[in-house]
Amino acid sequence: MKIEEHVPLSRLTTFKVGGPARYVITCTSQTDLLEGIQFATDHDLPLIVLGGGSNVLPSDEPYEGVVLVMNMQGITEEELGGNSVAVSVSAGVPWDEFVTYATGKGMWGVENLAGIPGSTGATPVQNIGAYGMDVSQTITSVTVYDASSKTVYSLSPAECEFGYRQSRFKKEPTLIITSVTFKLSREGTPHTGYPDLQTAKAEGVTLETPSDIADAVRAIRGRKFPDLNTFGTAGSFFKNPILSQEQFAGLSREYGAIPSFPHPDGVKVPLAFILDKVLALKGYKKNHTFLFGNQPLVVVAEPGATSKEIESLAQEIEKKVFDTTHIVIEREVTNIFSHEIKKI
Repeated sequence: MKIEEHVPLSRLTTFKVGGPARYVITCTSQTDLLEGIQFATDHDLPLIVLGGGSNVLPSDEPYEGVVLVMNMQGITEEELGGNSVAVSVSAGVPWDEFVTYATGKGMWGVENLAGIPGSTGATPVQNIGAYGMDVSQTITSVTVYDASSKTVYSLSPAECEFGYRQSRFKKEPTLIITSVTFKLSREGTPHTGYPDLQTAKAEGVTLETPSDIADAVRAIRGRKFPDLNTFGTAGSFFKNPILSQEQFAGLSREYGAIPSFPHPDGVKVPLAFILDKVLALKGYKKNHTFLFGNQPLVVVAEPGATSKEIESLAQEIEKKVFDTTHIVIEREVTNIFSHEIKKI
């Protein structure tokens, strides 16, 4: 177990902002995890569990607690028969590293989710999704250490309570994910109906194998994100809103044809379209933060930005959207302290 003191959270989050954490413990095994939790208990400190540090916004203020960074590594396979494979992935494996592993072996199921930053253990929390797929479509179980009962067990997809960018893990931070098992297939059909993939196909990009699709998705994402070596971002900051049929009809009457996708609860509308075509906010800048020009869902932090500046920009965008369209938008990115375990 590696313990560091006074570590800036800007080093541990993709937004590259955040004040210092009193203690940071890197966990490369379940033993490290248990010892890290015991350390927090012995010192009467709260704790936060982090993976790759994406989809979270820390505070600029010092964090007088313990940050456990999940860095367990390992990928194992089990043949299920009928061309299906169960692939168990440790929580600390970078997500895109796993996608590269799976697609490189010709396995179908996660190719449309290529290029998403963060760790594999964090993917069920957010139920990450992109280009017509959600990670919950391939998850068969999630293994957790329950810090409240001090037990290890696996949860089925139903028990994970997956929803649109939602899961049980957001409500119960004491469920610490240690590994995720996916059911992938050696035979599959390309899912290329998403407009960006259709455009790539029309331009002559080959989309026949899992690796083809993963490479195409990475290329598309590369155009929609800033240089991550220079700028901070958490990817899409806001969720696409789910509107009722009545809301969507009213919006269409006022603003003309609006892209939409069917959803069990109504109609899903691309927020990027509203930010760009309705509000003309693409590239909108405030202090050291701005909406990325190629994809306004992406909030970007320049060098020198603060968490307070990111929060201020986000609140302003939320207000502008509501004042113009009466749509209440929700965030994909969460406050890091909403994941805090206050007492074990």
